[in-house]
Amino acid sequence: MHNKLNKTILLIVAAAIGLMSTRLLFTLFPQKEAKIDTSPGISYLHQVEDENFSSDKTTMPKETQSKKANKGAKNKQKTTKSQSTAAIKNGNLRAAYKDFIISGDSLVKSIYEYGILDSETVIAEIGVGTSYLKETTDKIIKAKPKYLVLHYGENELDEKENAVYFINRYKKCIKELQKELPETEIFVDGIFPVLEKAYEDEPYTVNIDYYNSLIKDMAKELGVKFIDFSPLFKSFDKEYYDADGIHLLASFYKEQYLPYVYTEVLSKN
Repeated sequence: MHNKLNKTILLIVAAAIGLMSTRLLFTLFPQKEAKIDTSPGISYLHQVEDENFSSDKTTMPKETQSKKANKGAKNKQKTTKSQSTAAIKNGNLRAAYKDFIISGDSLVKSIYEYGILDSETVIAEIGVGTSYLKETTDKIIKAKPKYLVLHYGENELDEKENAVYFINRYKKCIKELQKELPETEIFVDGIFPVLEKAYEDEPYTVNIDYYNSLIKDMAKELGVKFIDFSPLFKSFDKEYYDADGIHLLASFYKEQYLPYVYTEVLSKN
């Protein structure tokens, strides 16, 4: 009995010593950290990043698409202008001037007389002045043109001191047109220069430059566009004048006047 008790005590002591030894070994010689597979987490992070990047990409094309749409609209405008310019170069003047009315005296009535444009586009008469413009104002208003080109003054040339009366009549007509046609863009032609031989038969033509300066000032005051033909007439490399040195040949309107006016209108839009 005594021996069994001793053995039991010895076993307990041995177990205690073994446990303490094991704990001592773990303390002195720690086990390597268990290896954890982080690949699922890394994969998830990459997935989230990809989703965010994809989300950004879905936003970016919308911005890009918007820019492309704006660019496309601008390109469309350029294409329209380019096509219109091509129509001028190809001599398709009726198509190019479908939204115009040209109103004036014999210098622009020639466009109709030569069969270049029709009477719906050209409202003009021989030997007339601004009184004719006043008479035809209702007709112009009814037509509602997008562009209105006015060509007056040659038949109202006079002494310089009388130019103010012409300008006042012209101004009154234009103001009426502006009031009734707020969407119409109005252009005012300068008076065409003449050859020196015209001075004898039409002595007041020497005042053309002076009258043109007043027309230009009037246009600025009223907020309409003045078309200056000085650069055009200086560019000629062939004769366009008729025998009187005032009126012009059909080729002038086809090759010079109509393309020049159209270009001036486009450049101011």
